[in-house]
Amino acid sequence: MSQTMSQKLARDSLGNAETFAGGVYVTKNGVAELFIQTAAERDVELREMQEERNINALFKLATLAKKEIEDGKGMTPDEARRKLREARK
Repeated sequence: MSQTMSQKLARDSLGNAETFAGGVYVTKNGVAELFIQTAAERDVELREMQEERNINALFKLATLAKKEIEDGKGMTPDEARRKLREARK
């Protein structure tokens, strides 16, 4: 759960990562200007974002493959193997 703190309090707390666990909005005159989170939380967030991008890419590939099959552009497994072998040469 995120919390909010002033710039002065954030500056005074920078040496303690536990202060920023869960994320902190740093405010100036009551307006959020910065969001601070621990490196571990950011790593998790980045991994989740990458996983979501990978899922979306796979979904797009599956959708494109389905459309190609519907359009009669598909190939048999033997044809696919033959093309793969040719591409390796």
